Amino acid sequence: MSKFINTDLYYALDYFPEGYFIIDDTFKVIYWNKSLESLTGVEKEEIINKKLEEVFPNFGKESYKSRINPVFKGGPPVVLSAKLHKTLFTRNNSETEFYYQVTISSIRIAENKYSALIAIENRSEIYNQINDLIHLRYKTLNEISEKERIHSKLINQHIEIQEAFTSVSEKNLEIEKQKQQLQELVATKDKFFTILAHDLINPFSLLLGYTSLLSEKIESYSLKETKEMINMLNQTTQQTYDLLQNLLQWARSQTGRIIIRPEIIKLKDIIESNIVLLKNNMDYKKIRVKNNIMDGTFVFTDLNMLNTVIRNLLSNAIKFTPQVGEIKFEIVLHQNDETNKSEHNGFLTICISDTGVGMEEEKLKNLFKVEKSTTTIGTNNEKGTGLGLIICYEFIEKMGGKLWVESEIGKGSRFFIKLPRYSE
Repeated sequence: MSKFINTDLYYALDYFPEGYFIIDDTFKVIYWNKSLESLTGVEKEEIINKKLEEVFPNFGKESYKSRINPVFKGGPPVVLSAKLHKTLFTRNNSETEFYYQVTISSIRIAENKYSALIAIENRSEIYNQINDLIHLRYKTLNEISEKERIHSKLINQHIEIQEAFTSVSEKNLEIEKQKQQLQELVATKDKFFTILAHDLINPFSLLLGYTSLLSEKIESYSLKETKEMINMLNQTTQQTYDLLQNLLQWARSQTGRIIIRPEIIKLKDIIESNIVLLKNNMDYKKIRVKNNIMDGTFVFTDLNMLNTVIRNLLSNAIKFTPQVGEIKFEIVLHQNDETNKSEHNGFLTICISDTGVGMEEEKLKNLFKVEKSTTTIGTNNEKGTGLGLIICYEFIEKMGGKLWVESEIGKGSRFFIKLPRYSE
């Protein structure tokens, strides 16, 4: 488990624009990402394996330690506001104050043992804009007073005041927009670390438990009990592998490192290959799958991304379809889109329908929002992360298409994928 955290987690954090570092319960720094080097001017080699207060003395104060210490016992996150704690990351009294929002969260590294993940967000630009607006407001008020005393300049000064207030309004709108973007980024970050801290660590704990039992006491178990434990290990390993695949694909999507390479794809073949891939899952629940896509149907898009989307949507349909249910693939052709004419114009819509449990309207509204998504247990207690459908939505948008869903409780769901159609 620690090997995974030291590679995959650290690798992912190094590509986040915010600063992240990890300390153990002695306040020793065990990880320091690249963004922090730019934010604080402290190189990784300068701080790793040192006590945090050796570089940033303010962390040695009892007032901060008393707030952070509960995190090492799995306590709730601690937030230190940028405005109240702007001297937290200064190295001596002569340095400039920094507006950093600090969020400290628990990461479980062993049974009843936690480290602290500390996220640093630079809020200096926002607070500087606020200070500029306050200064502009006072300046405007002073000008108004002056203009009232000087009647001969009243008209010109009135125009200046109107322009100043317009500028303030525009800046307020800009700040609100930035605030919303920050909230979305925080929600994305929180979702990522929730999955890492819970959905990934839990299966590893289960794997360690079962392998330990088999290693130490295998002679004491019957063949049936041994098979049951091995089956559980296999299911947990598959779930963990699927989770890692989704996490890595999602992380690559967020960092913009996925390159789209469109090509001509025979639609029926790619659907059929995914049906074969998930055949065991369908056979286990006795689910029938109908591939009604015609042989001569082609799309012009990225093969790997489309394959990921089809696999996730089929897996999702299997998950929420009960025993002896049915899943069906079919297409609806659309007229050429006049706003998107090209050599390969025209669109094709794939419909993936199932006879599953369906979804309520509130669930549909938040299905593709990372900050709102939650995992739902399938009809056979299948588990997930809530990331699969979000990856599908983002991939389809990157390919210039559209993904939407229609569903009703007890009557199944219908997922629609609109993609560029290829015709010779």
